[in-house]
Amino acid sequence: MEMRRATATLLALRHMSLIPACLSLLLFAANLAVAGSAFEALKFLTPEQIHRVALIAGRDGTPEPERWYIVVHDPASAETGLREIVVANGKKVAERQLSQFAEKISASDVLPPDALKVDSERVGKMAMKFGAVNSSMVSAMHFDLRKTGPESVPLWTVTCLDSSGVELGKLIVSASRGTVLMHPGFVTEPDLDSIAESPQFSMRTGESPGAEENARVPRNTIATPLPFKRRATPFPGATPKPGFLQRLFNPDKPKPPPR
Repeated sequence: MEMRRATATLLALRHMSLIPACLSLLLFAANLAVAGSAFEALKFLTPEQIHRVALIAGRDGTPEPERWYIVVHDPASAETGLREIVVANGKKVAERQLSQFAEKISASDVLPPDALKVDSERVGKMAMKFGAVNSSMVSAMHFDLRKTGPESVPLWTVTCLDSSGVELGKLIVSASRGTVLMHPGFVTEPDLDSIAESPQFSMRTGESPGAEENARVPRNTIATPLPFKRRATPFPGATPKPGFLQRLFNPDKPKPPPR
């Protein structure tokens, strides 16, 4: 009888010792699951703020950064004219009137809603392909989306780094068409035809349509170049279509017929 009690006690202690490890694994998996794209981070803004977005930045993406910094034009901030919202781990973690990415923001810096069509996930895949064809192992990426002047269009700037933090090259990509305008540091251009536009996040439903068919590259596999196939099909995006924010806040948009 005493032997049975001792055995039962040992088994109970063994199971209890596994609880912290299981909780750690669950928390780790949860952090990976909520590391979203730049457009997904916009759901934490108010409707008024989302129409005043002037800059989106993320650092050390592998492939997506752990934090997104969204700078909006805030007329109430007399000195800087900006407000920065920080999104991490699936929630808004900070909101302030100062930013390391901009000193001042005016109404002319606001990104046109119909020009935001290309998410960070897509430009990240482009950057990884540029690294692969140039024999460079991309270990991290800095993301920056903004306009360079009142009359300019929104551009993604993706800075690619190796495992030591040394810059390998940059990509300058149109946020409306997904066209690579410049690629300083990368000599060879890859075929980007196989990279389709990422599905946009809907703040109405809280879901990304087709996410199961467009799963992201796992965070621990960014250093492995993505395989790609060359095709003769021209790069998509020549036909203009509504932007990300315009699709979200268009009350006159016809609803699809019920199935």
